[in-house]
Order: sequence, then structure tokens, then C-alpha cells
Amino acid sequence: MRKALRTSLNTIIERKVAKGNGIDVIVRTFSPTHFEGDWDKGGTCSKIEPYRNEEKKLEGTDAKIRSIEIEEVENAKVKAAKIGLNLEVLDVTKLALLRTDGHPGAYMNPFPFVNGVPKYVQNDCVHWCLPGPIDIWNEIFLEMMKKRKDHVQREK
Repeated sequence: MRKALRTSLNTIIERKVAKGNGIDVIVRTFSPTHFEGDWDKGGTCSKIEPYRNEEKKLEGTDAKIRSIEIEEVENAKVKAAKIGLNLEVLDVTKLALLRTDGHPGAYMNPFPFVNGVPKYVQNDCVHWCLPGPIDIWNEIFLEMMKKRKDHVQREK
């Protein structure tokens, strides 16, 4: 994971994608799993309300992945700044952690329990239902772009 992210960020920097054209790079952190089980042992994503702020902690592999993402983006920001590339991180991991209710879960298919409750239910902690958490990510993303635009205009 670390090597793949570092390679991607270095490629962006080396190719000087943004130099002179005003393009910025915003890297979004990942969305952690919510299905209350190991990936290969099943689990459910049965929450219908968000977790409260301190009710769910980021830990284990999820915490490690986020840490790697933040470290690598912060390291890349230093390199990017030297060539005039603005690199930012949109950290949605904690927001996503708290919003398990935003996943389609078993309801990714219509009427999942019409024939009873199966032994295993397919869960989906990658896709999100709208409106919901992704709307917030988009709002934050938009504000980041507005802030950068204002900053660039003040520098002119």
C-alpha cells in the first residue's frame, strides 16, 4: 500500500501535472469497513444510525492504512511545493467510520429477505447511498477548491 501510494504521488510530482496550469491535486483517504467481521468470515452492516463521535474508534488495519496515507501525502506535499504543485488531503476516513448507516448493505438488492434470511448476506462497505456521507465529502471537496481558488487569486 505504502509503495503504491508513494509511486502514484511521485509520478504526479515528477510529471509536473500542475506546474503553470493551476491544477491542484486532492487525495482522498479511504473509507474503512463497517461489516463488524473479518473480510473472510462474514459479518453484518446493520447500523441504521451513525455512531456517536467516541462510540467507534479507528483501529487495526484501518488505522494503519490511514496513517500511511496521511504520512505519504504529507511527504509528497513537501516535494510538490518545490515545483509549485498544490497537494492536499481530503481526510474522509473518520467521517466514513462514523456513518455505517450510509452503506447499502443487504439492501443493495431489492427485497433481500423476501425468501427468508440467508446464512450469509452480501455486504457492501465500498459503495455509499446518496444522499448521505458522500454529499458531505463533496461539500468539503468543494470548499477545499474554493479556498484554493481564493488563495491563488489573492497571490495575483
